[in-house]
Amino acid sequence: MTTAAPPTQISVNERNFRPQTLGDFIGQRQLKQTMQLMLYSAKTRKATLEHVAFFGGPGLGKTTLAAIIAHEANSRLHEIAAPSIGRPGDLASALTMLQPNDILFLDEIHALKRDSAETLYSAMEDFKVSIKLSKDSDPITMKVHPFTLIGSTTDFGLLPGPMRARFGHSFHLQPYTLDELVQIIERAAEKMGFFTEEEALQAIARRSRGTPRVALRLLRRCVDVAISSDEDFIDTELVEATMPILGLDALGLEEADRQYLAALIEIYRGGPAGLGAIAANAGLDMSTAKNIVEPALLLMGLVARTPRGRRVTRAGHKHHQTFAQSAASVNWNRIEAADQAVN
Repeated sequence: MTTAAPPTQISVNERNFRPQTLGDFIGQRQLKQTMQLMLYSAKTRKATLEHVAFFGGPGLGKTTLAAIIAHEANSRLHEIAAPSIGRPGDLASALTMLQPNDILFLDEIHALKRDSAETLYSAMEDFKVSIKLSKDSDPITMKVHPFTLIGSTTDFGLLPGPMRARFGHSFHLQPYTLDELVQIIERAAEKMGFFTEEEALQAIARRSRGTPRVALRLLRRCVDVAISSDEDFIDTELVEATMPILGLDALGLEEADRQYLAALIEIYRGGPAGLGAIAANAGLDMSTAKNIVEPALLLMGLVARTPRGRRVTRAGHKHHQTFAQSAASVNWNRIEAADQAVN
């Protein structure tokens, strides 16, 4: 059980829970080992870090790792959301503002427009950019200081081939294990000044879809309920009362997940069926189905991908059949109190 100070002042900003060093970062063991070698080599050679790409589902730590690299390399970090870059000139301007060995973090780099991506290629490879001062003028080539680009994306395959080839390192972030999530939740609860029961930590972790961001969000909602009862202890009963208010079942499935399962089972008799057809019948857009819903169902073993399409597993059928029974067995008195706290 975690020992913690009383919750006199609680900060729920996700950034407050982010580790600052690789040593503090929980999970992604192989990735961290490679990053340590990469950083040590660059420091020894007094060289600029090679460009880095992180890819994986939302909430797995891509932004956190970019900040850690900057911290470990003693470099300044500049963050830009790629969809916000309207013209190549906007990107070129940002590049020319960089100082030697700065790090430019482009989030959602797959959304970078083609002409902006082409501007980026020469900067990544030759540390120079071409800028047009007006529509009809000839381009002017400008040098940029040696820098490191860190790009993050949910799907590395969405990046153009020339861009992928220019990254010295590409890291695929994997879902976190139950034990890793328990450690992350326990550390955050302690920072927030709350005692925790081991079984409660596991109950939150099981519903976290292998994702720290989800785990911390669920913890914050449990903290809301604890505060409403003037408690500084998060136990299993409190967790189990909070989750239904958030629309989560025993496995952490949300309504969108259950709609996916229902469509595959009730319309396609368990499959096989294509993702587009399932999404359409479940009322989901393709991006949500592909990047959020399906990865969680695959991770939990409720759905399987086959050469002919998606199929529901035996566990998926069982969960679909028993969800209503599970919903009926919860402690509704505690849920009513939790509902008032969350809302």
